[in-house]
Amino acid sequence: MAQDIRVAVIGTGYIAHTMIAAIGHVSGMQVVGVCSRTAERARMVADSLGVATAYGTLDAVLADPAVDMVYIGNSTADHADVAIRALEAGKAVLGEKPFAVDAQEAERVVAAARRTGKLFMEAVATPFLPAVRAALDQAASGGLGTVRHLSASFGYPASTTSHPGLYAEAGGGVLLDRAIYLVTLARLALGPIEHSRATITRDADGIDTETALLLTHAGGATSQLTASLTTLLGNSMTISGDRGAVTVSAPLLSAEQVMAETAGLPERPATSAGTHNALKERPLVRRLASLARLRKNRFVPFGRSPYVPELEHFRDLYRARAQESQVLPLQLSLDVMRVLDAARDDRR
Repeated sequence: MAQDIRVAVIGTGYIAHTMIAAIGHVSGMQVVGVCSRTAERARMVADSLGVATAYGTLDAVLADPAVDMVYIGNSTADHADVAIRALEAGKAVLGEKPFAVDAQEAERVVAAARRTGKLFMEAVATPFLPAVRAALDQAASGGLGTVRHLSASFGYPASTTSHPGLYAEAGGGVLLDRAIYLVTLARLALGPIEHSRATITRDADGIDTETALLLTHAGGATSQLTASLTTLLGNSMTISGDRGAVTVSAPLLSAEQVMAETAGLPERPATSAGTHNALKERPLVRRLASLARLRKNRFVPFGRSPYVPELEHFRDLYRARAQESQVLPLQLSLDVMRVLDAARDDRR
């Protein structure tokens, strides 16, 4: 029987707590340590979560032969540097998104992963959700015909008090926190991005709070993406082709509902047009038609936590001694960061 992959979690904030709980639901993985900026904080969190070892420094984690991999969930501004140090220390790395704050940092991380030959993956959980995977697979299989368009949104109000990290000068803002999910999904669904345009709204401190992105992909397909820190958006995704469309219903980041629709309407004899129009005037008929549409929804659960499918994928990569993910390869993560950089240029 394979030995559990021994994980040290870097960071003690909300996402670190969330991932520690999720790892507890994954067979073959075990959190063996928690690292914080101070030994006292690390010990307090480790004790509260039942984790054996508390590390007060990153050096202590990286020097520990009992650690196979690290999950990086500390301050966004530190993600890239920690990832590079961990890779160079021989650890596999699952790095919370964004894995860097710009393309230049991202290139350094990718270079370190390729130079060391150690496994690295950016932790973007959404593509691994079974509901999202079902939609992407339907588009890739030709079930929608020629795919032409993707639309997606992610937004809900988050204040500086409730989510201070979102408004940090380094690593904060809607592009790196929310748009990154949408650009990743668009890149996966429609392929390489050849051109992008962005509209950015900033607050008084210059932090990106809302964005609308228009992407043009190789082959001519387009994506329309909207993300916000201040507004409740639809939080769903639709992939559309010339034969149909598939929608992943809200909330996109923990989606479990998928609905497929076929393009066009069945032909009907001309003599039935009057009857058809008369039926459309009846509220009950329209209501029944609406219920029939709802029955097209499929429930595709993710299990105990929306992060479990992503973690299981990383576990399998580690066991296979892979150097990168076939779902989220290094080049794709780098491509996404370059699009976000271009959006920042549009802002200026």
